[in-house]
Amino acid sequence: MYSFSEIHKKIDFIEILTNRKSSESSSHLEQINFIHQGVFIKNAERLRIELGWDIRAFSSAIRTSKSSYVRYKKELKPLNTTLSENAFEIAKVCSFCLDYFENIERFNIWLNTSSLQFDSKKPLTFIDTIAGRELIKNTVNRLKYGYNA
Repeated sequence: MYSFSEIHKKIDFIEILTNRKSSESSSHLEQINFIHQGVFIKNAERLRIELGWDIRAFSSAIRTSKSSYVRYKKELKPLNTTLSENAFEIAKVCSFCLDYFENIERFNIWLNTSSLQFDSKKPLTFIDTIAGRELIKNTVNRLKYGYNA
């Protein structure tokens, strides 16, 4: 019989976002170069779908409007550097969190549940900023090590 850790394959959202051209283990320079090239909208869509987020939630998380995101999709344009970096950072924090929650459904339930650590707001509302992503990561880290969060 297999243990969970033996059958649990960690999802690397960076690989999804970059179509396997970069990963969590890639150097910072490789990741920066990829961000400067721009994330292809097709790969951003793959990430969005894998996360199970609707277009409104994903576009808000990368700090663009829903209509701008839809325009990127329609024109098949790569995301600009800022949006690419935001998508890249979301992929990183989601990979980190998924390691604790073990599946997307549990992670999304947590992201969409109000919490005192987030001023009684949903953690998802903070994912669009660097400080918010750090707060999410730190809170999940506290959960991982048994602190109340």
